[in-house]
Amino acid sequence: MQRIFATLALVGATSLVQAATLTVHNTGVDNDANLVAPGAATAFWTLTNQPIGGSLTLGSTPFRYRHPAYAADTSDSAWVSPTAAGDAGALGVYTYTLAVDLTGFDPTTATISGKFTSDNEGTISLNNGVGTASSGYASYGTFTDFNFVSGFVAGLNQIVVTVNNATDPTAFHVQFASATADIAPVPLPGALGLMAGALAGLGVLRRKSRI
Repeated sequence: MQRIFATLALVGATSLVQAATLTVHNTGVDNDANLVAPGAATAFWTLTNQPIGGSLTLGSTPFRYRHPAYAADTSDSAWVSPTAAGDAGALGVYTYTLAVDLTGFDPTTATISGKFTSDNEGTISLNNGVGTASSGYASYGTFTDFNFVSGFVAGLNQIVVTVNNATDPTAFHVQFASATADIAPVPLPGALGLMAGALAGLGVLRRKSRI
């Protein structure tokens, strides 16, 4: 009988675990996730670092740009560059980040996958170092797959892209394939009352067993 009460308490304590889709954003889109016109400013991805001598505004978003030698844009994503003309000016590494909010999700169950490419060599990683995938110096004609399965934290996470501008133009392209995580368990209405009742019942049974 004690085991029955204990089981009821545990069942009522939390909601059932459910998988859900995380919000991520491909490059080249606006605030409504629609592709912008070539040369137009995009949303979501922001410039967070640039080489010494760089004159871009940190916190700015890139512009849609594609060189004829680059892999083709898709219906959901496109190449982006620091400027509408594809030029960054200063040579060196430029860093862009995308915020991914895991508030309300269990970070240990999160997975995010997709493909990316860059001009010139580049990397994509989770929270600036986890699950890093790389693209080569002249690999802008093809995509590299990435898959993040660990390293997520509660709340805000960052997907980080670095691109080495060895010579202008410079750009990068990210398209997500999947982004999921389990919803974090939360107490159900009345769960605490059910647990209290179960524990009280256990106390009554223990007292009776002593008589």
